[in-house]
Amino acid sequence: MAEKIIGVDPGGGRGGHVPPKIWSGGTLISMSPPKFINDGMKNWKKALEKFADHERSSCHLHAVLQHSQHKSAPVCAQLSQQLAQDQQECRRAFVAVLSTMRYLARQGIALRGHSSDAGNYQQLLSLRSEDVPELRMWLGRTTNFTAPDCQNEILDMFTAAIQAKIVSAINEASGCYAVIVDGTQDCSGTEQESVCLRYVDNDLVVHEEFVGLYEPPDTTGASISRLILDVLCRLSLSTESLRAQTYDGAANMSGAYKGCQAIISQQQPLALYVHFGAHCANLVAQHAVSACGLIRDAVSYVQDLGVLYSRSLKYRSIFSTVVDNTCTSATIKPMCQTRWLCRVSAIQSVLSQYAAVLSSLHELTNCSSGDVATKASGLLDRFQQGRTMLLLRMALPVFERLEQLNASLQSVRATVSGMCLAVAAQKLELSRLRGNFGELYKDCAEAVSKLGLEDIQLPRQRCPPRRFSGPAQACNWQDPEGFYRPKFFELVDSALQQLDERFDTTTEGLSRYLALENMLLTGVVDNAVLDSYPELESSLPVQLTMFKTSYQYGDLSSAVTHLKKMAKEVRSLFPQVEKLIRLLLVVPATSCTAERSFSALRRLKTWLRSTMTQSRLNAIALCHVHQEVFDSLNLTDIASQFAGRSVIRRNIFDGTNF
Repeated sequence: MAEKIIGVDPGGGRGGHVPPKIWSGGTLISMSPPKFINDGMKNWKKALEKFADHERSSCHLHAVLQHSQHKSAPVCAQLSQQLAQDQQECRRAFVAVLSTMRYLARQGIALRGHSSDAGNYQQLLSLRSEDVPELRMWLGRTTNFTAPDCQNEILDMFTAAIQAKIVSAINEASGCYAVIVDGTQDCSGTEQESVCLRYVDNDLVVHEEFVGLYEPPDTTGASISRLILDVLCRLSLSTESLRAQTYDGAANMSGAYKGCQAIISQQQPLALYVHFGAHCANLVAQHAVSACGLIRDAVSYVQDLGVLYSRSLKYRSIFSTVVDNTCTSATIKPMCQTRWLCRVSAIQSVLSQYAAVLSSLHELTNCSSGDVATKASGLLDRFQQGRTMLLLRMALPVFERLEQLNASLQSVRATVSGMCLAVAAQKLELSRLRGNFGELYKDCAEAVSKLGLEDIQLPRQRCPPRRFSGPAQACNWQDPEGFYRPKFFELVDSALQQLDERFDTTTEGLSRYLALENMLLTGVVDNAVLDSYPELESSLPVQLTMFKTSYQYGDLSSAVTHLKKMAKEVRSLFPQVEKLIRLLLVVPATSCTAERSFSALRRLKTWLRSTMTQSRLNAIALCHVHQEVFDSLNLTDIASQFAGRSVIRRNIFDGTNF
């Protein structure tokens, strides 16, 4: 049976230039040109013309159509191919969405603004869509996964990936770690507890990693201890490997019975508690000044002057004019209770430009009115007294030494043994100050005379009640130097007493730490200490004796240096000594990592972002603090994880091909 033509209309197949119409009648034999099928071609002079006619013939067009239908894929295959192309475009667009969110979270920039469309997130996506065609198409879809719920989900995935890298680093090292916790309030008054982990890597380098901000239900020791244990459980860290805990000295944290450290010590007795040293040094300075009323008042004058300088634009302008006339370039630096290294700079800024301070206060008193003029007049009266300069010069050397101690204890690599040595050195320096008062008083008297201040005089002396002095005659000072000398001694002795109390080596945590350190330094192993730590084995005495005989060291840092310089084969001879050193290094001496996270908190949760939820704040804080780790995350893996969480997402992205 002859084959039916199902392709084109034969009426348009010859001679015309209009494309033939599709039709469904006739046979292929009846419409076939005989010259190219049956008879053959003879007139080769008109070959090109005949070829062109044949190209337009119904038979040829039908044959071409049939051939193309045999080459094309089936309809189902064509639909699958289109689906795969759409999924590939969706994957590219979503990776661009993730990279946009990573940039904003890394820099600590707000994602949304007053409205969602006006926020940084949507605006940056719109800007990037000009260079990413797939993203332009993606933003026009109904399901584009840029809603706030998806934002929070993606941020949580970023957080989980960062925390997983931190935990992996801890597990790859020795596995033992310490916890550091400190608290503050954000701009909305919400209590925020910063949790950090400290560990020692395989190269004996100390790391302190911030793992999140958490809101406790209250600030009792029981609540904070439950919060810490919950965080460790979520991070899959066993309390069996917890070897130290460092908090501040508040009763809810350091209490011997209901404090946070006591509750955690009940579950893990090997978790030594240490009150971090930088906070102790700050408290020493505060209590030392409070012990002497005259010095306390003089320091408060500097504080009031700094507040006036920071709040009064008129005073700043006057002071700048006076400073320009004297050819100096300095400012008044106010004090701050939360910044521990600001007292020395504040006092030095006043003493170094005392004349400019007096001139600016005098001019502000005459050209201003109201509370500002009253405050300036009162400060001018105080700073014109010679004893104010003397009291500030008395406080300055004590503050200088305490701030040096404070600064040395704010490093991540600070150790408890180094802290004890630094405290002992500063106590010796403070003791030497007792013999410097005569020279200090003489220099101050010369400065008072040079600046034209009121002479240093004895204050009005009152007779003490007889119940205090008895029948004996009351002591009356004969000269100002004799009166102020005991005040200086009182300040120095108060600082020394506070250092002894706050860095007391007889406390349980420090005493156990010193017992471990004594084993390393002397080579004599305490069996009670050895039996209490499961990681220390019975071969420690032999290895410690060999290590002590082969290498000369007098402190922990020197022992660490010797281990680092060893060849791998030599170092493998002392595995137990290395574990002992790790136990000493892992104990934190400071909480500065937690304090630095508070600086990030102030940048992230501002008055314009005060309604941020706790989970979103925690996620953004981790992304902002761990920028290097955040940059190393593979966005393709996170996108695959996101796409595999539901059937709808798998259909949109085909998550297995990210």
